[in-house]
Amino acid sequence: MFRLTLAQMRRSIGRLAAAGIAVLIGTAFVAASLLAGSAIASISTDSITASFGDADLIIRGGGDLTDEDIAAVRALPGIAAVDPQVQASGIEFSVGDSAISQTVIPVPSSHRLQSQRITEGAFPAADGELSLPADTAERLGVDVGDTLTVRYYAWAEPTDAGTAATTATAAATGDDLITVPREEQVTLVGLTNDPNSAWASVGGAAEATLHDTLVWATSTEQAVDGAPVLSASGTRWAMVALRDDADAGAVRGSIESVIGADGQDDSAAGVYTRQEAAEKSLGGSDGAGPVTAVVLSFAAIALLVAGLVIANTFQVLVAQRTRTLALLRCVGAVRGQIRGSVLLEAAILGLVSSVAGLVVGTGLVQITLWVLGRANLPFPVPQSADITAVSVLVPLLVGVLVTVIAALTPARVATRVAPIAALRPVDAPAARSRAGRVRLVFSLLLIIGGVGLLAAGVTIVSKLGNLGGLGLSLLGGAASFIGLLVSATFWMPRLVSAVGSLTGRLGMPARLAAANTGRNPARTAATSTALLIGVTLVAMMSTGAVSARTTLDHELDSRYPVDIAVGGDATIDTAGNVEYAPLPAGALEKVADTPGVAAARTVVSEDITVGGSAIQTMVVSTDAADELLRNTDLAAGITDDTIVLPLSFARSVGVDDGDAVTLTRGDESVDRTVRIESLDGWEALITPGTADVLGFDAEPSQIWATVSSVDDSGTVLQEIQNRFLTTAVPVNGAAVERANYQRAIDTVLAVVIGLLGVAVVIALVGVTNTLSLSVIERRRESATLRALGLTRRQLRASLAIEGVLIAGVGAVAGILLGLLYGWAGVASVLSMVGTVSLSVPWSDLGLVLFIALAAGVLASVIPARSAARTPPVAALAEA
Repeated sequence: MFRLTLAQMRRSIGRLAAAGIAVLIGTAFVAASLLAGSAIASISTDSITASFGDADLIIRGGGDLTDEDIAAVRALPGIAAVDPQVQASGIEFSVGDSAISQTVIPVPSSHRLQSQRITEGAFPAADGELSLPADTAERLGVDVGDTLTVRYYAWAEPTDAGTAATTATAAATGDDLITVPREEQVTLVGLTNDPNSAWASVGGAAEATLHDTLVWATSTEQAVDGAPVLSASGTRWAMVALRDDADAGAVRGSIESVIGADGQDDSAAGVYTRQEAAEKSLGGSDGAGPVTAVVLSFAAIALLVAGLVIANTFQVLVAQRTRTLALLRCVGAVRGQIRGSVLLEAAILGLVSSVAGLVVGTGLVQITLWVLGRANLPFPVPQSADITAVSVLVPLLVGVLVTVIAALTPARVATRVAPIAALRPVDAPAARSRAGRVRLVFSLLLIIGGVGLLAAGVTIVSKLGNLGGLGLSLLGGAASFIGLLVSATFWMPRLVSAVGSLTGRLGMPARLAAANTGRNPARTAATSTALLIGVTLVAMMSTGAVSARTTLDHELDSRYPVDIAVGGDATIDTAGNVEYAPLPAGALEKVADTPGVAAARTVVSEDITVGGSAIQTMVVSTDAADELLRNTDLAAGITDDTIVLPLSFARSVGVDDGDAVTLTRGDESVDRTVRIESLDGWEALITPGTADVLGFDAEPSQIWATVSSVDDSGTVLQEIQNRFLTTAVPVNGAAVERANYQRAIDTVLAVVIGLLGVAVVIALVGVTNTLSLSVIERRRESATLRALGLTRRQLRASLAIEGVLIAGVGAVAGILLGLLYGWAGVASVLSMVGTVSLSVPWSDLGLVLFIALAAGVLASVIPARSAARTPPVAALAEA
């Protein structure tokens, strides 16, 4: 039987090609997913271990490390150097009008613990010296030897604890301390680069002495003899370099005893190798697990679609070999041998295709790594794919198993019929058969139960805000979709037939195509269902993305006054008074001239007292509100008789919408009516008339701007930020949030649709396979029609229409299901955020439908060419 199986495969090589391609794509997907996950893990750990320099051991304290901890470890035998990994974030360095924020780390005591390299000058050796990344120095326009101003905040006691601002700021600390700005002069002594991207995640790192770094990083007012202490910096990690003759195991045990590590509690103190420390920093994982799991889930979808194509192929192969199988049965072949032959053929096909898929997947990952390695990315990229036994064996096993499992039903069908009965073609499962009734009942239970769970989950989330409803929605959606797939044998052929009956009015080729789709309902259902899966998921993700974007846009319009707010830097003087920094010269022109900005205006900001509490107040005229605010209700509420208060602040002072409150600033006061809005932050809105009564006299401290199109928020925001690269001016507003979630949605959507596109490609391969097999089955019929006058063009048109029917019906059904599931998903996920806005991505869905129809036509080209080239006499002569 083995030689017979090989002979049959050689004769059917063309028919097996499509199924082999489907397996190849699916296994390439699995292999690429595993290798990409390994690469992501390597990138994650390499980025973290790079910050440790060449440290031998890494210490993690159970709490904040102290100077005593470091001194005790430093005194142990075998220790060459110990340095705490202190970080001072958001430290501002400026020269003239140029300023930039930078993370600062201390220069280590040993070159073995250094993570950066000097390109010019030297590392700081004394307090008041600084080294900067070369690109940061270039943006500031400074060079080695220049003097810079460093600005940071420190805790101090206010000189006038009775001011409203002091009350507001000191309340957060639990005492009378407030943060006040400090300035120092430092000298740039060196320029650095970061060859291993150790600090790329924080935009690079400046280096200073440990003393200076601790001063700038100190979070509480603690000092010993005027010097900052390590425990005040919130540092939990330290690096250790060992002497050449030290026993690493013994030293590790000694350090553990000093810092009190028990080695059992993951959150407690411990001593680790570089790799172990990286895994601890990543939360006990390699950082690639979730990513790999997500990508593998799409690989599973691709393999499911491939399984449908494979099952379809083997059903036709078994049907076409029924005469051969019957003869084998007549000469003594038993059922087990027949079944074994079909499964052996499937196993060989799966193994060969899986090997090819493994090679393709590995090659794609390797090419990607080569490209990324030359793209100057802010993280280290492995030079080659990490090929392991798992990354080789798993794709091979999965590919073979999927192919063999897909062939089980055709193999079973081939052995159930008697030798004489085997001469009849195999019928599709019918509802009147026992197997058909079981399938129908099972699928109906899944559909009805799934829809019920989906509806219940959406209701629970929207009404009760319970996340448990989200789990019900996911379960219900999955169950109902599986039910639709299981029942596709019954409804898909009827749907194709109904559409085909409408197209049959277009002429003879259309009538032939409609009739041919009904010849083998099982094959038609399997092919359309394979395409249905991919299109449904693509449409669902597109619908979910556009609906989520619309919902979040509406929610942001109600939470933020404007799209973009530039400026608003605040400092607190020693008296506890809040002072808002004036805008840099030319700032309004920079924002107004930015492409994509529809309007921009300056805004005055000062603090007032409402209900006994201080609140930052923005002065907005009614015409500016109409021009800048997207929330028309909010714009209408800004009048000379009202003050708009954020909901959170109004609750804190115990006022309701419509209440009269007294606004106080210094010796001035005025009564206004409260208008409450669900705004983020604690910023009140008043008109210039109210501000004049309260004696506002500050210079504008913010610029409010609105973008022409919310879809361009990310681009406009980036352009504005680029215009203030050398000026430490904050940029906030709805556009910032829009840019963040749009970037996330667009990235996820692009990746997901790209991954699901693989399933669509496999399904379209199945369409080509179906048409090819249809041509082979109907050679004699086509020859007869040709002999009766059917032209080659009509024959080609018949196959093209058949391909369009199969692909089009599957695509349309998938689009409709994708819309429903996309809307249900958005309602489940975003009901707790705000009012859900359901949208239809017309352009995306139109593109999907066009691609499916075009692919149906293209899929018919090769089969149609084969059918048209065969002379009628030659086809009639075939047995």
